[in-house]
Amino acid sequence: MKLYVCYHKSFPEPHGEIFQPIQVGKKNSKVALPMIGDDSGDNISEKNISFCELTATYWIWKNVHEDIVGLFHYRRYLNLRTKDTKFHCFTDDFAETYGLKAEHIRKLLQRYDVLLPVQLPRRIKDSRPSVYQGYAAEHVVKDMDCMLAVLTQKYPEMEETAKKVLKDGKQSYMTNILVARKELFDEYAAWLFDILFEVERQSQQDVATRDSYQRRAYGFLAERMMKIFIVYKQQTVGLKVAEFPMLYYETDTVKWLKYQWKHWMRYIRQCFSRQSKI
Repeated sequence: MKLYVCYHKSFPEPHGEIFQPIQVGKKNSKVALPMIGDDSGDNISEKNISFCELTATYWIWKNVHEDIVGLFHYRRYLNLRTKDTKFHCFTDDFAETYGLKAEHIRKLLQRYDVLLPVQLPRRIKDSRPSVYQGYAAEHVVKDMDCMLAVLTQKYPEMEETAKKVLKDGKQSYMTNILVARKELFDEYAAWLFDILFEVERQSQQDVATRDSYQRRAYGFLAERMMKIFIVYKQQTVGLKVAEFPMLYYETDTVKWLKYQWKHWMRYIRQCFSRQSKI
């Protein structure tokens, strides 16, 4: 089992034998971090500017033979044990505290097929738009139109699910984070890149002219595509999914203290509420 943690710059690393830091976009980076890179073996490291953390997804798919794999970001992890959504440093008991140890993960994967972050809605002012509307408001919508057309051509059996997820759904699995058995991870990656590489072929000339944020088009698309794959697998083979809070490394001390204060106030209110019921 390995949980791959994506890095593009120097940053603290978690303690634990199953964590494996990996530098993404290493092929074109001016920084050489003291960890493995996504530029060895079969890789797409040079595409990191547009594929984001997916260059690590591709590398894991093509080069890793662990039974169970996961993909995290250097500041974002799944919290598999508590309800916390922030932490402030990597303590020695980080993995134990948040359920990120091999034994706990294996037990979870005896009950579920994939571990994912809690789905998030996108907001436009005070509204909660569909996934498609949200993408159109934040990104270049013709990329999503292209993706949907390619998906329909290559996987026509998934067209109805895709349209329902994008046009009717209001939530997505953001960040491209997941933990799963390697067989399922590979199946997802094969499907994902089969579609995205064709979208890239049709769209890259335009994508390359955009600012650095909108050039991350294929990473943005993949966040919405994961929901399509998951829902389709739930419908066809009964895929069992468990969602967990996203755990964020808060570097700002003031924000961290505010978070702790809110956490303890909520805990105190709950204690008084229980006492009043007694």
